[in-house]
Amino acid sequence: MREYRKYAITMAAFSVALYVAFIVAAFGVLSLLLNRDVINETDAGALLGPIMVTTAALALVWVMLSAVLRSPERLTQVPPLPIFIAGVAAYLGYCVSGGVFYSLGAGELFRSVIFIGGEMMGPFAIAVAVSGWLIAFLFFVVLLAKPAGSGAPEWPWEKNDDN
Repeated sequence: MREYRKYAITMAAFSVALYVAFIVAAFGVLSLLLNRDVINETDAGALLGPIMVTTAALALVWVMLSAVLRSPERLTQVPPLPIFIAGVAAYLGYCVSGGVFYSLGAGELFRSVIFIGGEMMGPFAIAVAVSGWLIAFLFFVVLLAKPAGSGAPEWPWEKNDDN
């Protein structure tokens, strides 16, 4: 079971990298198609977008890993609830962290509420959630694809055969 958990943590790291790549690509395509910026507020600052994406990625990986590491055995099927929760957590993490850090820069609480509301209805936050669902689904499919008892790959001379 220890090897399975290490494998899950490794796959979660790769999943986060793929998730961030999906987000960057989706934001770029949506920004070109809609002819608008990802964050419309001019006083938001340059770090707000990366902070929001980082928070979404951390929320996604936290939900995925907690679903795997809390289970006493290997997964036998793709769990739909953690996939749904992972996308929602990424969506909420993206929107709420944006509002919190935007209010820190703007200094007004009411503007952060308006910012969160605007982001929740925007296409970029929806892309965060959809990408989160896709990556969480692929993460669990890859975990199920690893056969039980399969260790690290070995060269032919490393195997303990008596031949």
